[in-house]
Amino acid sequence: MATIHQTIETKKTVVEMRHSIDSKLLSRPELALLLDDHRWEGNVLHAKGKLGHGTITLEHGRVIVHIELSLFGSAAKGQIEEALGKQLQRLGE
Repeated sequence: MATIHQTIETKKTVVEMRHSIDSKLLSRPELALLLDDHRWEGNVLHAKGKLGHGTITLEHGRVIVHIELSLFGSAAKGQIEEALGKQLQRLGE
């Protein structure tokens, strides 16, 4: 299995990023197979779906993504990594 690990710098607060993730990222159709089942525990979003499972951790000034991809997710790692990175980068601006 493959892993996605990204750190995205942001100027937004943890509260602002959490709101952006809840309102904009979780509803994105291209990420639905990765973020289908999700829950917040503090500043950590735990997510799982058909393509994998992992966390999105919010810290002061950055977002840390760690996803373990399933066999199916591993086949599309580049596309998943790019889509997730683009969306988080946009939210962090």
